[in-house]
Amino acid sequence: MRHCLILSILCLALQANAQSINERVVRLAEQLDSIGIASIEANYSHGLRTEYFVTISCDLYDDSTAPIQYKDTQGNILNVTPEQDRKIRDLWRRNRESYDLIRSTCNQLAEEGTESFIWQSHRGGIDSLLYSIALRDYKNPQNDTFTPNLTANPELSKYSSAKEGLILKVNPPSFAPSKDAEHYKKDRFFPKSVANVTYRLTIEEQDEDTVYYVDYKELAEAIDKVMKTNDIKSHPILITHDRGAKVEHFVHGISCYDITHPELDGETRGTVYEIETADKAKALRELISAEIGNYVIRHPKTNYLYRPLQGYNGDMRGMFSSNNWLIRTEFHTRHWYKLDKYLSCRILLHQVNQKAYVLVLESVNDFWLPKDWHKLKSWKNGEKEYIAE
Repeated sequence: MRHCLILSILCLALQANAQSINERVVRLAEQLDSIGIASIEANYSHGLRTEYFVTISCDLYDDSTAPIQYKDTQGNILNVTPEQDRKIRDLWRRNRESYDLIRSTCNQLAEEGTESFIWQSHRGGIDSLLYSIALRDYKNPQNDTFTPNLTANPELSKYSSAKEGLILKVNPPSFAPSKDAEHYKKDRFFPKSVANVTYRLTIEEQDEDTVYYVDYKELAEAIDKVMKTNDIKSHPILITHDRGAKVEHFVHGISCYDITHPELDGETRGTVYEIETADKAKALRELISAEIGNYVIRHPKTNYLYRPLQGYNGDMRGMFSSNNWLIRTEFHTRHWYKLDKYLSCRILLHQVNQKAYVLVLESVNDFWLPKDWHKLKSWKNGEKEYIAE
């Protein structure tokens, strides 16, 4: 149901541009949502060139019916109940079912696409695949079949000039200890392969010099209204640093940062919202996501990245970001112009056990986020002022 909500928002935005997501991709999203295993994100990236993404991923394990040996990190045998064993096997089964649906959809799209490139290896019982598919509106400038150079850079196989395309990559994890299936029969908890799908739909807009930046006040007020309606407590936060500040000065106290203008002073201000229960956090995450979706529909020329965060696993994630870059497009390329003030807006989500936090922030020049931000009233060059308990 969450995926249907996000895709409906996406479809509304695309209708305004006389575009639509491929029906097979929509159907795949719905099927995976019913399984309850896939992580799907609909990403909007706006400027003069607008790109919509749907990304899907799943891990594949040795899901045979053979008994599983449950051990701790020291190798000691663990007592696992039949119910716990059933849940693990069910998770692996749903991953496999997701993978089969993904491959089936990609095969159908490859048949229907303007051009497609497919490479497969099943050596040692391990799947390694690459499907690169150009869908509608693809014109090959050489008027011949494009063959990517896989040894140099598999990313080149994305048919980047296609307005609509899809790529499926299936490989053993980069940190895999072995490419032999026999290894995975001994270590059942290490994924044999990781499948990643990216679907992209590009829309070209008018060609002009302009600044596309979010109306921070309007968006912040919309999020604040959702929070106040649901009695969520909050506190303001102010983070500042002087020009010349370096990450290594505060590396042990910084959660994340974006340092691109170290020669300038920096300031980040906004609001931290604290949500007390996981159920309420889930419901509010969907309300906030819908509110952001409505905002970008009302402001179709904003430069932004929107991530609805289905299948959210609790780490620090960005639901929305926007920058005030000045953009000019010429033949689908971008030229960046220096501004007197670099602004950026972020809506971040972080969940710890039963409690969740939402941060709505605007930055001037560089962005810093201290590790104990949820307790801070202010931070200046590492000097902290905490909120009253």
